[in-house]
Amino acid sequence: MPARGLLLSKDLFFGSKITGTAAALGGAVDMAATQAGATEKLGQTSYGVVIVDLQASDLNLAELCRTAGEVPVIAFGPHVAVDAFAAAEAAGCREVLPRSRFTAQLPQLLTGWLGLKQG
Repeated sequence: MPARGLLLSKDLFFGSKITGTAAALGGAVDMAATQAGATEKLGQTSYGVVIVDLQASDLNLAELCRTAGEVPVIAFGPHVAVDAFAAAEAAGCREVLPRSRFTAQLPQLLTGWLGLKQG
């Protein structure tokens, strides 16, 4: 069974980049467009990481981090979202990254988060 992650984002184009990169590395990332959808998926599947787009609407990171339990929650957003970064850290996100760094390092980040072997 491949290592699995969960992405909470409404951005289907960017989401396909993340899911495609994970698949190319031998892992998988499921997508949820809403926090309710992410919460439902967390109750049904075991994940190694939850990745959150800070631009997702109706986002309650503190609640999502509680729901994720021991699963690390990683957040990314635009580099100018300083307040959102601080709120994500305060909510319990394990790592908070600017979108540019997240994008540039996506294969390495997914490899580490999903516990994949680099090939």
